[in-house]
Amino acid sequence: MARIIVVEDEAIVAMATKMMLSNLSHETVVVVSVAEQAILEIAKHEADLILMDIKLKGEMDGIHAAEEIRKSKNTPILFVTGNSDAKTKLRIGKISNASILQKPVMMEDLKHSLNLLLISA
Repeated sequence: MARIIVVEDEAIVAMATKMMLSNLSHETVVVVSVAEQAILEIAKHEADLILMDIKLKGEMDGIHAAEEIRKSKNTPILFVTGNSDAKTKLRIGKISNASILQKPVMMEDLKHSLNLLLISA
């Protein structure tokens, strides 16, 4: 079982994600919707993985938040997004210990992506 922080600004998606993680026997440590708040929560909580949306409430997006997080932690990050343009993929590619999963998220895809990141951690 992994302890996972969910960073998602859509309440319904966050609830569905939390349910999927529970069904996969993972614990959701905290759910946050604002990038700046995510940075603070991630600093406060120990987690095995961060599940991060890219478009978030607040001034910064999930990729920028991840860049800030990387200054102090190397927790694996699974970016979840509906935006798969080349610029976004290039930005994510510069984040160490991270991967991307396309929305809509299916249970098997989530399980596979989590396993890959958690094994390499």
